[in-house]
Amino acid sequence: MTPDAAWDALNAALLRYAPPCTGHAVFTADQRTALERAVCSSICARCPIADLCAAYATAAKPDSGFWAGTDRSSKHKRATKTTAPGGSRQTSNEGNAS
Repeated sequence: MTPDAAWDALNAALLRYAPPCTGHAVFTADQRTALERAVCSSICARCPIADLCAAYATAAKPDSGFWAGTDRSSKHKRATKTTAPGGSRQTSNEGNAS
């Protein structure tokens, strides 16, 4: 599945349903503690659209946030290139201190 197709499916679901992560800043925080990751995972585990979230995260490879039970903002990630919805390319150098 392409990132755009995965985003369209996720976005359509989000128009009908507010997932349990809505309003929790920890899902978009730059860093999370082990306890925060556990709480996020527990919230994702009971989310009925987690499969769509996971499909988008797998296709788009976001380099930040907590997506469908997975912390995508590990400071130990190597530099990667991702494609955002709409086809624009982003480069992440996360974890490489200057």
